[in-house]
Amino acid sequence: MISKIVWRAFTLLYGTLVLTLFTTFALLDGSLFQRPTEKEKKELAIAQQKFWDLSKSPLGLKHKFFTLKDGCKLHYVEKLGTNSSKNLTIFIHGFPDSWILWQRLLTSSRLSQNSALVAVDLPGYGGSDGLPNYSANAVLETMTAFILGMREEYITSRGDGAGKVFVVSHDWGSIIGYRLASEASQLADRFIISCAVYPQQTYATIKAHFASSSKMLHTWTQRPFSVRLLKSALKTISPVLKQASKSGYVFAFNLPSPLANFCGRMGNMWLLRLMHRIATGATEPSGKPLLLGFTEAAEAMTASLGPGPAQFGASDAKEGYPDSVKRRAPTGGWLEKIRIYREGLVLGQWEKSIETIVRLSEIDRGSPHRRSSSGAGLFENGPAGSLKARATVVYGKKDPAFESKLTLEDISDYLTKGSQVVVLNEAGHWVPIEKDSAEVLEEVVGWALEGEEGSLKTRLERFGTVKVTIDK
Repeated sequence: MISKIVWRAFTLLYGTLVLTLFTTFALLDGSLFQRPTEKEKKELAIAQQKFWDLSKSPLGLKHKFFTLKDGCKLHYVEKLGTNSSKNLTIFIHGFPDSWILWQRLLTSSRLSQNSALVAVDLPGYGGSDGLPNYSANAVLETMTAFILGMREEYITSRGDGAGKVFVVSHDWGSIIGYRLASEASQLADRFIISCAVYPQQTYATIKAHFASSSKMLHTWTQRPFSVRLLKSALKTISPVLKQASKSGYVFAFNLPSPLANFCGRMGNMWLLRLMHRIATGATEPSGKPLLLGFTEAAEAMTASLGPGPAQFGASDAKEGYPDSVKRRAPTGGWLEKIRIYREGLVLGQWEKSIETIVRLSEIDRGSPHRRSSSGAGLFENGPAGSLKARATVVYGKKDPAFESKLTLEDISDYLTKGSQVVVLNEAGHWVPIEKDSAEVLEEVVGWALEGEEGSLKTRLERFGTVKVTIDK
């Protein structure tokens, strides 16, 4: 009880400190009291029309909706190629994005030759319905139902049932991907997971660092002149402290709702705009993220804000966006988006519904949805939460959100046979849109779709700054 109170007090104080720093930075940047200009409003409206008009086909993609049995309506886009009935690739974005994050891979003729490509908006994002809550149960049940529905639509109904399914994810989509690969491995033949920590592994690693450091500090109190021992204790806990500093925004997002809302809404959505500037990877001579042009900034913002007022009017489309999307449109849905940080998705227990258990077991039995993977890992031992499906983890070494030592330490223990870890030495967090990094990710997905011929390490040799650090 006391530990919970202490932790809650710490999170409140730290979150308030981070919010204060954000507010100060926005003030110094001259953005705190800014309002959108007419030029910005016009460019945003154009971008929203380009990507969210249901009567159009943005980038040659088709808007579609999938309605779950509970009435939740998820928006996704589809790309079908010449031989796309063979396989299915599902893309899942993270915070604060939407399907637009994946536009480079979705428009790849190479990928669409071998697979139907589907990119979904997470619940509460883009054109998808929100959920009553964002617990592990609610989110994982929803995403499992969506993937099962896509398997039925693209593998069973359109194909011969023998095609493979791949899930490609980023950020929070990857946290979901990790959990599905561990707890519902039947869903896909391979999970390609980019730019996220694996909650079970990271939590265990942090606990181990704390325990080891505590023991050394306790010993040091008995031997206070042992400078070496003190240095070792501090070195052991250092990665945890670094991660805490990098995750400061998470504490701000978990402040009481009015403060958390202010964090995202202040200064004409200053924080969102900063994220999009960082995502490009381009910097000014001073090292600051490069300012985006009007059109580029508008298209980046519409990826986060979703449809605008013009997309809820009369349309030639047979089906429209859910009412919840319309309700959150005026504010961009900031509070809805950060609920995945606030409501226990990371480590919360997932009590699968009877329907989910039955449908997953049907895939295992091979009828009516035959699982084409080898089942590698189903009978292997490993730490709690170990992945049961083959996974390829893609990590940018310069990712500002994660401390690499914690993210990758002992991760091999959690991976099953046939899995890899790919480290991009020059990449940041938004691998799917960073020019060179996106090319690497496309190569990884292409390798999977093309039957995994040859080793992934050999495929990636032409990228000089990429290293396959684990290949099980």
